[in-house]
Order: sequence, then C-alpha cells, then structure tokens
Amino acid sequence: TVFQRAKAFIKENKKRCVVLICMIFLSFAAYLAGLYVMNVITSFRKFSEELHESAALVQLKARDEASREAYKEVLETVREEERVRLVDLGYYNSLTVESVMGFTVGYQSLTFLNREDMKQFCEINDIVCDVDSLGRRSVVMSELQANNLGLNIGDTLTPEAYNGLSETFTLDAITNQTTYASYFLSEGGEPMNAMVLNVGMEKAEFKAYLDRLEEQYPIRMYDYEDDMAEVDRVFAFLPKIYIAVLILVAIIMAVTVNAVFVGVYQSRNFEFAVYRAIGMGKRKIAGKIVGELLWMEGIALVGGGALFFLGLYLFNHLVLYPAGKYLDYFNNVAFMGLAICNVIILVPLIITRCRQMYRADICEY
Repeated sequence: TVFQRAKAFIKENKKRCVVLICMIFLSFAAYLAGLYVMNVITSFRKFSEELHESAALVQLKARDEASREAYKEVLETVREEERVRLVDLGYYNSLTVESVMGFTVGYQSLTFLNREDMKQFCEINDIVCDVDSLGRRSVVMSELQANNLGLNIGDTLTPEAYNGLSETFTLDAITNQTTYASYFLSEGGEPMNAMVLNVGMEKAEFKAYLDRLEEQYPIRMYDYEDDMAEVDRVFAFLPKIYIAVLILVAIIMAVTVNAVFVGVYQSRNFEFAVYRAIGMGKRKIAGKIVGELLWMEGIALVGGGALFFLGLYLFNHLVLYPAGKYLDYFNNVAFMGLAICNVIILVPLIITRCRQMYRADICEY
C-alpha cells in the first residue's frame, strides 16, 4: 500500500525525515504563539460570556434632567416585571492583573450595595460564594485573580495600594470561576448604576425585553453580548498581525524544508525513471510522493501534538496557574495558524517534488 511504501521510505531516509518531522513539529510553536496572542481576547470575553444570558446594565445616554427622570421611570418599570430583578450597583471599583504576555490589564468588576442582591446574582450565574459570611466592606474574587495579585483570604485592599478602589475592602471569599472576576460588597453605599438580572426568561425573550426598553426610553441597555462585540472590535488587529507574521515565518520554514528534500528525491531519480519507463502515470507518481509526505506529516502532528499538549498541561499547572495566569488549550485562531503553517510547508514541498520526479528519464541512465 501507499503507507507501507511510505514507511519503507522513512526507514531508508531517517535523518532527512526526522528533519521534516521536526520542522512540522515546530509549527506547534505557531499554535503556541496564537494561544498567547488570543489569550488577551479570550480572557476579556470569558466574564461577558458567563453573563450575557442573565444580566444587563442600565445606562444613561445623556446627563440632562429629562434623561435622569426617564432613568428613574425605567427602573420603576423594570421593578414591576416579575421575571427580572433590578439590582442597584455602587461606585465602580476595579483591580488590574498581569496578563500572560506580561502587561497590566483591568477586567470588569461589580459593586453590590447589599448581600441579597449579591447572593441572587451569584445564584443566577452559578457562582459559588458564601455571601452570608461577608463583611460590610468585602471583596470576592476568582482564584485566578487572587493568585495573580498574590492575595489570600483575610488580606486587606486599600485605595493607596490599589488605585481603582474607592475605599478599603477585605478579601473574604474566593469564587469557583475560571476567569478574572472580582465583586465588591459596599453596604450602605449610594446607587450609581443598575443591573437587570434575568430570573425567568429565555435568552431570546430577555434580549427582546431589553430592546423594547431601549426603544421606549432614552437609556441604553448594555448587555454583555455588546461587551463581547466591543472586545472583538478593539482587539481585531491582533489576529491579523499574528497571521501576517505567521505566514512570513512559515514561508521561511517551507524554503528550509524544501532545500532538505531536494537531495532526498534527487537520489531517487533512477527509481522514478523506472516507474515512468514501465508506464506509471503522473497521478500514481504524485500519489506515492503525497503518501510519503502525508505519512510524515501525520507522525509529526500526532506525536508532536501529544508532546505539545502534555507540555502545555504541565506548564499551566506548574507555572501559570500558581501565578494567576493561564493559556487555553484550544483557540480557533491558533488552530487556523497551525493549519496555515502546515499547508505553506507541505503544499510547495509536494508540488516541487512531484515536478522533480516527473522529469526523471530512464534514458539518462
């Protein structure tokens, strides 16, 4: 069979085949780079992905008196709807973290004014947190964020140490979330904003309800799908830069691999000249070459992929997670980068080697 002949070819040309397998394995470096680049986007999106079906912020479109009166009116309207819950939010507090790429970024947070609102928010979004045990000035955060900031239960966060805080808080609980998230409890504070929680509607119905409120009142219902779209828009340049750089690197790798295999197939001119002399058509010759190269591609992707993901798993658990950072195991853009890299390496190699073997002539021997 084609693959049996491919195995024999690999055994006869071990050194050069190892070079090709190693070069294809290096394409996983492109995948890793994609995970690093896209981590910025995915980590921002995760918070919104968890809330986009269950919550939306009520925002003023203007600060004039008429808008403020309309804002009060819409709040009263929302309170009358039994399938949603209106939650007052306090002064916006924020914390920054160090991203996996080394720069500092800020993620969304919410400030609740009473335990009941915070408890219902957690229950609706399946966030595990013992809200009843919190103090009057508590902060709750995900384990990932706590590790990133080097904080433990009982630590105090002051405005002097953390610029985004309005007052002093104590870290009293860690949530089960797998993203960066922080929630503040500031009992007795003044309402600064409001959130609508979905307690009895399907996703489409909730979205339609928010749209109706926007049509009736001069306010903006900022749901978290809007936030995800904004993240994609702001960081749209990152995937483009990644793919552009990747293509340049892949071309260099393709030239290197092609140069290695010129000699391999040059030494087989007689073999392919015989094939042509006995009447083997170009399709069969191409099929033989494609089979050999795809076999090596398969070895590189399966064996190399297993090593890569094992290494990534260990890197995450031994290095990144303890530092409050992480890399996803899969990302569409990174996977596309891996595919592009392999296509750019393999397709020119197949075309050039086929053309080389088509010209083999038995008369030269």
